[in-house]
Amino acid sequence: LCIPQRRFYAVTLNGMVEKWDLDGVNGPTREVVVVARPHPGCILTRHLVSTPWGDLLQVRAILALRYPDGIAFEIYKVVPDGCKVVPENVLVDHALFLGLNHSACLPTQNLPGIRRQCMYFSAPVITHAFDFLLKLPVWGGARTYDLERSRFERAVPFCDLKELKYGIFPSEGWITQNL
Repeated sequence: LCIPQRRFYAVTLNGMVEKWDLDGVNGPTREVVVVARPHPGCILTRHLVSTPWGDLLQVRAILALRYPDGIAFEIYKVVPDGCKVVPENVLVDHALFLGLNHSACLPTQNLPGIRRQCMYFSAPVITHAFDFLLKLPVWGGARTYDLERSRFERAVPFCDLKELKYGIFPSEGWITQNL
């Protein structure tokens, strides 16, 4: 996640959030903002998203077999002493786009067809390497997750999971215009 002055934030799969400053006097510097903490569940992905109102969010996709789709999302606000759970209506009239190359929080009022309170995400290509993920029909490819209804949908037309061949998942990247 890039911000002005050649600084960016990164998150590890273990949950550590780092701030990197590329313009340090002695070269690039790294500061740990959030220390990695064990999570009781299986985390599938983590994303950092900056919001138009100035928050930095960490969005986690977790394996949650007690949910109808087998996956749940958790949204946290990154704060100096860790991560704080935020209400699911935190997005108001915005949508999240979660990808491995870039994540964005965009207002929906000028984006026809984009739904508010919704996450658009693409699952990593490596899903075929994990047997338990193949049992989850909502994982893989470009999907949406409606926070208000707690439901997954396909974001783009896609073949049935039974017909999948390795390597034909859509790209994990989102292309967004410069708003």
